[in-house]
Order: sequence, then C-alpha cells, then structure tokens
Amino acid sequence: MAGEGVRQTMNVLEANQSVQLFSHGRTLDSRVIRRVRQEIYIDALREMELEWTPLPGRIIGIRWVRDDTLWAQEANVVDVLDPVPIIVVHLIGNPTVVEFRGALRVKAAVPLEYGLPRPDSEMFLTTTYDLSSTGLRFPCAVQVWTGLQLRMSLRVEGREIKILAKVVWVSQKARDVRGRKSWETAVQFLSIVPRDRRAVDDFVARILHQRDLTPSERR
Repeated sequence: MAGEGVRQTMNVLEANQSVQLFSHGRTLDSRVIRRVRQEIYIDALREMELEWTPLPGRIIGIRWVRDDTLWAQEANVVDVLDPVPIIVVHLIGNPTVVEFRGALRVKAAVPLEYGLPRPDSEMFLTTTYDLSSTGLRFPCAVQVWTGLQLRMSLRVEGREIKILAKVVWVSQKARDVRGRKSWETAVQFLSIVPRDRRAVDDFVARILHQRDLTPSERR
C-alpha cells in the first residue's frame, strides 16, 4: 500500500538518531552515525559496555523513538570497524510499531532554562521550537551529545515546570543567529510531576485547537 510505504519512509533510522540495541539479553544505548541504504553505522558503546559489542553474524534488535512512536527492527551485524569500534548492521525487513506514545506536539516558542543537573551548573535561557508532554526541541548554545541529562525549567502560561530530560538527538551543523551559534537539540522527559505533564498536555491541546479555528472563531 502507498500509505504504508510513506509511513516507513518517514520513520527510518537517520544520522544522530538515538537508538537502543538488544543483544546478549541486554539493552544498550547508542546512536546512528550514518545510513547507506539498508546498512546502518552505529557509534561505539560506552566503555563499560564494550564487552557486549555484538560480533559479525549476530542478529540484534534495534529500537528508536520518532514522533512519539516507539519503532523496532531486526538487523544483522555485518562488520565491527576498529578502533572505535563502529558497529555496521544490515536492516532486516521493515520497521514495526511497538508503542504509540500518543502525546500531542505543537510548534511553540515557550521560555526555557536549561543546564546540567548539578545544582551549581550554569543555566542558559532560550525558547523552544516545539513541545509535547513527553519532550521538546530547542536551540542549544553548545553541541551536547545523545544520552546527556539536562535540568530544565519551562514557563508555561506563568507556571514554572521543572523537568529532568535526556538528549535524544543533536543536529550536526550549527545555526548562526545574530552572530551566535546554536545546535538544534531534542530531549525526552525523564522526570516531570504528573500535574505538570497534564498542564503541558492541556497547553499543547489549546494551541492546536486555536490554530484549527477560523479567524472569527478565535475572537
């Protein structure tokens, strides 16, 4: 079906995509370096996990999140490139949906403070590109890396919402805005108070509803 082909095209793995590998009965976090057709080059595992690097010939599972949907696909390990090492896999079949996260997302410039989780770390001020109750995208003043945790504070309609988030995607190229560089960065929320998550969901739903109204209905 044509619709199925479009869905698969929109949800394939891409460079800088944060992924989870399922190998040796373990779940290992990594990221995609690049994609060449059905072959995916995956970054080295963390030092404490290097012993779990899958060897050529092994079938592993890969999972990733895109547009608030959890996807999964099997892959055959075709090579392990030294000295990093880089894991090269060949995808098998098509990606399948594991879970629909169901969170609404909206483009919105919401005031945001962010920094490292340490209480004494410097906090940077910016505004979001988009927002949902499970994550957001924003321009980061430094190029961070996937898996890094950030402390955040959102200002939603006068309400301060404190969040612990994990970086899941970082743009490779910086944008130059008024002489300052920034890197588009996406995070997934790890810790947020349930009432605050509902407040974000309500805010996003209201914005989407207002944008669906005609000019006369907005008054």
